[in-house]
Amino acid sequence: MKNYKLNSTVLKYKEIDSTNNEAVRLLDKKKSFPYWIIAEKQTAGKGRKNRYWDSLVGNFMGTYVLEINLERKFLPHLTFVSALAIYDTIQKFISNRNEKIVQLKWPNDLIINKSKCGGVLIENISSKKEKNHIIAIGIGVNLTKSPSKTTFPSSNIFEETNIKIDPDEFLFELDKNIIKKINFWKNGLNYEAILKQWIEKAFLLNKEISVSLPNGKKEKGIFTSIDNEGGLILKTKDKNKIFYAAEIFESL
Repeated sequence: MKNYKLNSTVLKYKEIDSTNNEAVRLLDKKKSFPYWIIAEKQTAGKGRKNRYWDSLVGNFMGTYVLEINLERKFLPHLTFVSALAIYDTIQKFISNRNEKIVQLKWPNDLIINKSKCGGVLIENISSKKEKNHIIAIGIGVNLTKSPSKTTFPSSNIFEETNIKIDPDEFLFELDKNIIKKINFWKNGLNYEAILKQWIEKAFLLNKEISVSLPNGKKEKGIFTSIDNEGGLILKTKDKNKIFYAAEIFESL
């Protein structure tokens, strides 16, 4: 680490399989929260549904591990909370650019100039069933390099803005922003305000989109909003439909 004083403890690795996997391995050893697990390179980075996340040296790869006391049903809120923290962090570095250059793609991606530049993976890694949970918030952001094989167009911040961000400096700002957003969220009490902020930055909002469902089927309609449980609201010819597990693409 360079001389950046963080509020949270940082565990840094040259190379690791996955920072989220390391959080699981440390579950019975690490008793002080929150903390970061940071890697310069991941050999088995993962995204939603255990998809492979191409982790390239020079990009940001990390997991924020925290202990939180609340009902399990509120845990999905953290995807939106974390995405907003990442958004604010990116804006800190590209503040002289049009804010619309960076957007949030439902359910867990960061977009820059209509291409994916990052994502969030929330995992409840605690083995306990009560309200006390250990949460791993996996975060990947393409700072300087883009993966080559993706289902959705990908890019990186340097390519789109000509601004090169040091991963350590990015972590320094992200640490402040994620603490700020989690405190603002207040364990769900301010979720409506969080959702409103997220929707204001939503990619393809009020546009016709194609929704790809887990069963392989597709639905087309207008992406109108997000409901209070984080579901995507799609206005079709017949009625409004709500989806909680799907991928969205611009309808061509």
